[in-house]
Amino acid sequence: MSMPDVPPKRVLSGGRGIGAPVRGTALVSAQGFGIRYDLNLETGVIENRAHDLYGHKLAGFIAVFTQPKGGIAASWALAHLADLGIGPRAIVFRHASPIFAQGALFAGIPILHDLDQDPCTHLRTGDQIVLRANDGRIELCG
Repeated sequence: MSMPDVPPKRVLSGGRGIGAPVRGTALVSAQGFGIRYDLNLETGVIENRAHDLYGHKLAGFIAVFTQPKGGIAASWALAHLADLGIGPRAIVFRHASPIFAQGALFAGIPILHDLDQDPCTHLRTGDQIVLRANDGRIELCG
């Protein structure tokens, strides 16, 4: 995917990730995220009333969370969301788990974690960003 050659306003770097570059709108949480605990697997909407993104859909967003919750079911659940077309464009964690990394790879969803800067405090919902997972960076565009 070709990304526009526009200088970013700010860059978060130093991370590790995998996946093609993707541009999109950030959906940022101050909480962790568990597919089985927080999300309706048929609608892609966060249904845990205690979650700060309650009522939000993930589809089309670059989802930013503090950490993953849950275990091995996350792998097949991410693939299920991608198959239904209701998964996120990409996922960013402060610190991901091997299960989420494996699931994102299997589902074809770019994933990034371990940035030098905390993405949950440096990004806001609605920010336009370019995630370059293979390069370990996020560019804030506007």
